[in-house]
Amino acid sequence: MQGIVITGIHTEVGKTWVATALAAGMSWTYWKPIQTGTPTDTERVMKYGVSTLPERYRLIMPAAPLVAAEAEGRTIDWEYLAAPPPVNNLIIEGAGGLFVPITYHHFLIDLFVRWKLPVILVVRPYLGAMNHTWLSIHAMRAYGIPLLGIILNGTTGDPSENYFRKTFSLLAELPWDPQANPHTTFVQSGLNESLSRALANIS
Repeated sequence: MQGIVITGIHTEVGKTWVATALAAGMSWTYWKPIQTGTPTDTERVMKYGVSTLPERYRLIMPAAPLVAAEAEGRTIDWEYLAAPPPVNNLIIEGAGGLFVPITYHHFLIDLFVRWKLPVILVVRPYLGAMNHTWLSIHAMRAYGIPLLGIILNGTTGDPSENYFRKTFSLLAELPWDPQANPHTTFVQSGLNESLSRALANIS
């Protein structure tokens, strides 16, 4: 399997928008293995004409997968979830952050370790974002997960924005604009060039 995993430092930082822009711009397939809450992110992505794969688990409650599954009296089968679909060129979106529990013994980060795919970390400036970013980076290093790069997703006016620009070599900075065209966003942000360089450095 060839792919890129999209994760975030927190929930609601714009992982789906980043994943949509990447999938649209690269003509890759979008896959979110676990969906909690409705409407689903897969449904949102499909509106832009992006190719998608069905979720392995679709859960109603907008909560951590373990909690949402238990609310429905369901159990997530780790082996079924962790076996990726036999498809190349996948943009895979996680659920929440790295240590969101899937089962009582597994977190999202354990999936990423198993897949051995490079990860893009989505950051949105807010109070606490710097701490959450560094914790995520150090966790990926400790688990041996290749960090492809960081995308700063939208400006919020938070004073930490310039910190991220000065501290990290960002893959791109995307606008927080629900009306934007994802393919246009991909091109105008320079993601095509920065991704090519980052993938070449990892391979």
